[in-house]
Amino acid sequence: MDIIPGRENNQPQVEKSERATSAKTEPEEKAVERPSFRRQSEPSRHVKPKKSRFKWITYIVGVVIVLAIAVSAFLFFTQSTTASSIESDKYQAVFFTNGQVYFGKLHTMNNDYMKLTDIFYLQAKTDTTNPQKTTDQTATGVELIKLGNEIHGPEDEMVISKSQVLFFENLKNDSKVSSTIVQYQKK
Repeated sequence: MDIIPGRENNQPQVEKSERATSAKTEPEEKAVERPSFRRQSEPSRHVKPKKSRFKWITYIVGVVIVLAIAVSAFLFFTQSTTASSIESDKYQAVFFTNGQVYFGKLHTMNNDYMKLTDIFYLQAKTDTTNPQKTTDQTATGVELIKLGNEIHGPEDEMVISKSQVLFFENLKNDSKVSSTIVQYQKK
């Protein structure tokens, strides 16, 4: 073997053919197997079995279905109880959050709105002989006014946001308000 000048490590140069033959003749080293101290029956800590993943997905889907059924039932029963408690053959008194009270026929439109038709409201009577004098607001000191004769001329229909209604009551057919409304309609 010759040493080639100019090489820094001065290692002998081996012909390519010699390298190829020597690689074939040398036996390959086999990887040394190390003994494992882990039990063969134990699963690896890094790999989760598919059964537990499937179990969690099934659990989550089940919870979502149960919640959807509960919300649907709640919405169905709250909507149906409001509509079913309105007696359509009677007049209702509707009490608003601002303190006003209107009387008329109440109907449910959807989840957010109600409609009141054939509307009346109470107004304190004023003394026409002496406008400075105020009257007591007793049962005789108020009068029932038909909606529609006001200066802005509203129609006899009111769409009401349910959030503005405190409560409503079905009126008896023989109540003073109901009988006054029936007398007004006969005119």
